[in-house]
Amino acid sequence: MTSARADALLGSELEVVTAGVGGFAEALRRQGVEVAEVDWRPPAEGDLQRVGLLTRLASDPELAPRIEEANARTIARIQRSDPQIVAVETARDALGLSDRVILHSGPPIGWDRMCGPQRRSVLGAIRFEGWADDLEEAGALVTTGAVRLSPNHRYGAVGPMTGVVSPSMPLLVARNEAFGNRAYSTFNEGRGDTLWFGVCERTTLDRLAWIREVMAPSLSCGLQAGGPISVFDFVAEGLQMGDECHARHAATTSLLMKRFAPAMLDGGATASDVAEILRFADRNNHFFLNFTMAAVKATMDAAHGIPCSTIVTAMSRNGVDFMIRVGGLGDRWVVAPVRPMDEAVYYTGFGVEDAAGDIGDSAIIETCGIGGMAIASAPTLAPFVGGSVAAEAGAIRDLALITVARHGRFRMPPMDDEKTPLGIDLTRVVETRVVPFITTGVLHETDPTVGQIGTGIARAPVEVFDRALVAFAREVGASNRAEPEGLVTITLEASRSA
Repeated sequence: MTSARADALLGSELEVVTAGVGGFAEALRRQGVEVAEVDWRPPAEGDLQRVGLLTRLASDPELAPRIEEANARTIARIQRSDPQIVAVETARDALGLSDRVILHSGPPIGWDRMCGPQRRSVLGAIRFEGWADDLEEAGALVTTGAVRLSPNHRYGAVGPMTGVVSPSMPLLVARNEAFGNRAYSTFNEGRGDTLWFGVCERTTLDRLAWIREVMAPSLSCGLQAGGPISVFDFVAEGLQMGDECHARHAATTSLLMKRFAPAMLDGGATASDVAEILRFADRNNHFFLNFTMAAVKATMDAAHGIPCSTIVTAMSRNGVDFMIRVGGLGDRWVVAPVRPMDEAVYYTGFGVEDAAGDIGDSAIIETCGIGGMAIASAPTLAPFVGGSVAAEAGAIRDLALITVARHGRFRMPPMDDEKTPLGIDLTRVVETRVVPFITTGVLHETDPTVGQIGTGIARAPVEVFDRALVAFAREVGASNRAEPEGLVTITLEASRSA
């Protein structure tokens, strides 16, 4: 450099751009220097193994195009899906669920590790079935193996929160009209002393009996008279009315009751039963949640199983463990510990120290472009992510970094009808360290009567995606290294044909 050029450079006004060095930028600002900061971080936090796997997957001239094509096919299947509620059947009939089997949300788990609310729900279901006269007797049936436990996903079913299903419980039957597969969910019990919240009181069992003996038959009459319920039609409209269709289903619940009440009457349900159902739904803004869950399960099952796909097709948790299913891993699910519920808004008198871990099969909703992926549609949920609609929009921008598409049907009015992010890409999560979040509730870990103690968001553990990357790389031949210590995968082969 010539002396003249050096003098010109040193005499000019200093303009600085920094990348990922916050302390350096702040030091310059204190000296009056204007700084433009670039929020840059090394991919995968600079971990050499993860960076190496990501590089091989992205640069291999044969593998990279196969992954891209597989992901495009996965997204196309999601977009083509048309899930409809077509019937109401008992779990015994719908799932082939035998006596003395109880299903639950999340990964498989032994009774000794199961969280408090899920254990209480299992005991309550045993009492509901009449297999035991009290909770102590119910507990003995589980500990001796007389009652067996199994995850809902193994049976093609889903349940919110504790997610417990027993043989005589009625299920919503969702059929994916585009692909012919079916999926199932329980009915939503509402708030208060409910099994899905981990409470088993006399009122809990009475409500379950009413759902089985009054509500389920009435809804079945409505389906026979009025035809199937096109779930995503309701979801698309609900997003325009303030729902994000996971933590908030006020609009979709109202739309369903408005359109479906005449069908129940036409189908032969009594006026008094329909009135009681309408009153129940009026007190239960989560009523449509289970319709959405069954529909999303049918959608994501149809999109799953395409070799080389890196798209996440299910997420589920049981209060202790979190598992994800990746399209290209077949029946293998990857498991890691759940994160604490430290981003929730707690009811007065409760805090994170009282909470069970993140729980429920409902996290599958976020894999389909709604729930957390649509949080900007629900201004009432803004406190979950910073308190403003602008913060919700910022959260959507972050989620767009880890998804590969936008959902063709689901739009967010506060963001000028922008489409919701769709298709969580395993590799993008590992690279950016941005994890999907789930809009959800919080349950009390130890108190048998309290139930829900808060609501907010739960973030998926990044470790589960790191582990899934290793499993995927081995699956497609991009890594010959032994699986590292701590990698946990499970196989959930379907126990019945869908």
